[in-house]
Amino acid sequence: MNTLLLRGGGVLRMDNAFTYIRKGFVLVEGKAIMDVGEMAAAPSDDSVGQVIDTTGCLVTPGLINMHQHHWYNLLKGLSQGFYLEDWVKKILFPATKALSRNDYLVSMRLAAAEMLLSGTSTFFNHSVKGVDYDWVSALAEVSESTGIRQFFGKELRAKPHDGVARHRAEVEKLLQRYPHDLNHRFCVNLVFESGQHWLESGATDVDLANYAAKLVEKYHVPLSDHITGGTGFRSVKDFRLREGMGEVTWLLRHGLVTPQTLLVHAPWIDEGEVRVAAECGASIVTCPPSSAFTAGGVAPLGAFMDGGINVALGTDGPMVNDSVDMLDQMRECFLLMNAKYLTPAKIPIPQLWNMSTRNGAQALGFPGRLGELSPGTVADVAVFDLSAPHYGGALNPPANLILSGSSRRVKWVLVNGDIVVDPSGITTFDVLETVRESRELAHDLAHRAGLLH
Repeated sequence: MNTLLLRGGGVLRMDNAFTYIRKGFVLVEGKAIMDVGEMAAAPSDDSVGQVIDTTGCLVTPGLINMHQHHWYNLLKGLSQGFYLEDWVKKILFPATKALSRNDYLVSMRLAAAEMLLSGTSTFFNHSVKGVDYDWVSALAEVSESTGIRQFFGKELRAKPHDGVARHRAEVEKLLQRYPHDLNHRFCVNLVFESGQHWLESGATDVDLANYAAKLVEKYHVPLSDHITGGTGFRSVKDFRLREGMGEVTWLLRHGLVTPQTLLVHAPWIDEGEVRVAAECGASIVTCPPSSAFTAGGVAPLGAFMDGGINVALGTDGPMVNDSVDMLDQMRECFLLMNAKYLTPAKIPIPQLWNMSTRNGAQALGFPGRLGELSPGTVADVAVFDLSAPHYGGALNPPANLILSGSSRRVKWVLVNGDIVVDPSGITTFDVLETVRESRELAHDLAHRAGLLH
């Protein structure tokens, strides 16, 4: 079996003790990590198949982006100045209606390029566009060809255009074809929407909620839901007035708050709902820069963590953030929480790293198998170059990379032990051609959707 030795750099293991090895090694065999440790214990270069010198770098687990919408990458720059409710009606719905299959597939490579080149090896893709079996199958093929690891959240709809029976049959067929495991780089999970605009549009109802709960139990897959992601004095308030309860309480009544539940955003859930989430073992996926972008509030991460909730980090789609760089999200999260709580380092550096690695792995159901550098974990690895002057003396590399970074450069990314980024760039597809094609498609899509005049 092929062996690969990364040697000489700092190693952030992301184990329980947040171990940082100032000069260490990571040994990869096939798809898994075989050993990690100090350089004094490293195997000799001539005993392995390939050696990568990581001197002057920080070696970390590949970052896990727990909330993305891949095709939004085509429409960056058009969404400033909207509350979420207005953005949904004026930007999202027209863009979704105009989106073509080719837009959907080419933008997958564009999204993968941005994520891989900023150290993200795994992402959860929360589908909002109604797509059929053939679209998802084609997306899987493109996604796998980029080398990134994707958990695709297939949208569930109460009134799909192709009929309820066919829609549900296709969902289950996809869950069976793309099972939830780490042997494949494309897995199908679930998306349910409980928000006010989804209820208003007829996309969600109680029968669908009950069906979703049965699917989660049968296939044991994560289910993602946008929770209180809108404006507190608009859609969030309207939901409570309409239903007489908050969204988490509503989900609980229909069996949809479980260890497989991903509560995305959640800036406006109350103390009782925090307790419910904790007691049921649900995870919260926070996207603080996205909520700030739409003036949707800042989630109380301190309360979530004090309550014992597993909190993972996502970027949201880049129409409502414009960046899917996870290191950017970590820095902005750090600053926003300081301002919210008027407490320096309210979310300390180790916790930011947890949110972007281990906690994402736990939310996906793979604790101890993904999101850390330990013997037996999958070999998803990112190697960041710390030689740039803006890192100063690089006295605390895990903090320096988050707080001091600008134009951060990832030198290597491994997914399942395969090199998908090296010092020349992405190894799996032509990024320049993808950008060129995406620019043309983006202008065409924006015009078709009436977003450019």
